[in-house]
Amino acid sequence: MQTAASRSGRLLSSIALLVAGAAGAATPSAGTLTDTSGPVSYTAGPFALANPTPVLLVDSGPECTNPVQPCDDFLLTVALPADYATNHPNDLIRFGMSWTDTGSGQSDYDLYVYSGTVTSTDGSQQARTQGASGANPEVTTLRVFNGTQTFTVKVVPFTPTGETVKVDVSLVPGPPGGGSTGFGQATPTAPGVPRYQNFFPPDGSAAQGSSGEFSIGFNPRTGNILTLSDVDTFRITPPERLTPPLPEAGPARWTNVSPSIVSITTLDPILFTDQVTGRTFESMQTTGAQALFAFSDDDGANWIQASAAPPNGGVDHETVGAGPYPRLFPVPNPAYPNAVYYCSQSVVGPAACQRSDTGGASFGPGVLIYEGNGITDCEGLHGHVKVGPDGAVYVPVPQCGAQQGGVVSLDAGTTWQQYIIPGSQSFAGGSTDPSAAIDAENTVYQCYVDGQGSEHHVHVAASHDHGATWVNDTDVGAAVGVVNAVFPETVAGSAGRAACGFLGTNLSGDHESLDFSASWYLFIATTYDGGKTWTTVNATPNDPVQGHGGIWNGGGSRLNRNLLDFNEITMDDRGRVLFGYDDGCVTDTCIQSGGAQNDFVAFQRVARQIGGRPLLAAFDPVEPVAPKAPYLAGTRTAAKVDLTWNAPDNGGADITGYRIFRGTSAGAETLLDTVVGAKTTYQDAAA
Repeated sequence: MQTAASRSGRLLSSIALLVAGAAGAATPSAGTLTDTSGPVSYTAGPFALANPTPVLLVDSGPECTNPVQPCDDFLLTVALPADYATNHPNDLIRFGMSWTDTGSGQSDYDLYVYSGTVTSTDGSQQARTQGASGANPEVTTLRVFNGTQTFTVKVVPFTPTGETVKVDVSLVPGPPGGGSTGFGQATPTAPGVPRYQNFFPPDGSAAQGSSGEFSIGFNPRTGNILTLSDVDTFRITPPERLTPPLPEAGPARWTNVSPSIVSITTLDPILFTDQVTGRTFESMQTTGAQALFAFSDDDGANWIQASAAPPNGGVDHETVGAGPYPRLFPVPNPAYPNAVYYCSQSVVGPAACQRSDTGGASFGPGVLIYEGNGITDCEGLHGHVKVGPDGAVYVPVPQCGAQQGGVVSLDAGTTWQQYIIPGSQSFAGGSTDPSAAIDAENTVYQCYVDGQGSEHHVHVAASHDHGATWVNDTDVGAAVGVVNAVFPETVAGSAGRAACGFLGTNLSGDHESLDFSASWYLFIATTYDGGKTWTTVNATPNDPVQGHGGIWNGGGSRLNRNLLDFNEITMDDRGRVLFGYDDGCVTDTCIQSGGAQNDFVAFQRVARQIGGRPLLAAFDPVEPVAPKAPYLAGTRTAAKVDLTWNAPDNGGADITGYRIFRGTSAGAETLLDTVVGAKTTYQDAAA
């Protein structure tokens, strides 16, 4: 029988163990940074007890409950003159943390900066800025301000092996103008270079939401675009497909075609259109293609809801794709020509895929595609499943050890092999997943974001042998000044042709911080020579997709998580790129301020290629040619007529002006005036 004395002895032993694992306090414990003080430095540690928080997709920040979940606190006062930010608007407060690994070489420490005095945290508190990338050193920044503010600097020993860390806080000059000159402006026009228009939904529609996660499909049989963001599905009919048809520069028609399954609690909704058959698939849960699964053969007018499928064990990041069976694989159901795949994964560790041989009506059991936790290098979150012309199935993964990679199946999902992209860096900061696409000759292109340090560059690499080797790894954002990127998405067409779209900014630092004062634009890079060279253009010039306040890549309910986890890309029947994205900067105030006052919403948008060389070589245009027709609208009052028009595709050369004609019958108009330059409005006071 256990006595009271022995129970007390065990309790005392337990307390002694916790104290032994705790870290030494910051030395010193507080400091003041001024414009004349020079850097403020301190040390913390040594750390022996790990605190592996925040929990991915659950917490917004670390859980700090000393000594069980240890964090080290330093109270920082920043005292600047009352006009400092006015006179030095680009300066930054730089926080840097470094250490010498004394263990296995795998130690990892994270740095979080909170406004005011913040001690214990439960994971729900959002840091002002943070350096939590897995890098050494960790670096993050804050914009300067006028006057005095206090901060709590927290060191979190994510994976310690007894190190003491050093933290330095200093004032540093920022990039002139917040980044490179001209960033965010239109890409210069040149023959053959892709050009884009953007489709916007009607005001007040369900496509104007507060949280994103965009999927897009295209049905070649009808010419309609299918979109899904959050839980709202829309059929977009391009203007030239309307009855009567409008000029290509006109507005598209948006029709809400959401299936009834969206009325049920959903998780990670996904949409995919099989362009061979025109069938569109939707899934609204991550445990398998079961009750919250539907498909439509008429662009959402009617849905067949639910599918017979055993659960595959995943809980996150579901994805649906379809493509041909491998050449020597027996086709089980000739009534539907393609195999359909459904995949999802655990937050950490394994992932699984299921295959349907009945066009999505039923699925087989889940097959592990990677296991993680040391069994395979790849683990955790993955991107969208893609199928090549030869039936090879790819699932890209941002974390395969210290590198990017994924898995491929050459036998219709029966077995899977891991692949790694040499020289890449894993992305461990959240859900910026890589994307794979396969061209007509089975070259696979993987677009990914390097995940280390204060810059996250976007790359594309190519493989001609199902991922065994990789070539032409290229930073496709460098030419336009992008140093931080999220949400890369890839599509491929004819041999050697592929495109990767991504959101990018030209400012380095902690891009997830609410204090990150950079604006983000949609860029799309295209190759026509198998990835040897790329042409990158701004698809949303002078109209930021996200303004100041960063883009959060993890879980929780942070203000800057409005765009959520991903966008998606496809192409139409002529090889023109279609990129679906959510827009967080939509008001005139946000747009005209260059994103300085972000809206933190998620309005559905589609960027459509309207000029330049497409991804299907058979439809290459001869450029330059005459511009296409503009879309004209007008209003008349007793005093005047106000004309506005949407600029058309320019045919590969800049439009220098517009001629305005007026008349009362078609063909009998007379020249009224000429508008020079890019202006798209005119007022006729004599009408």
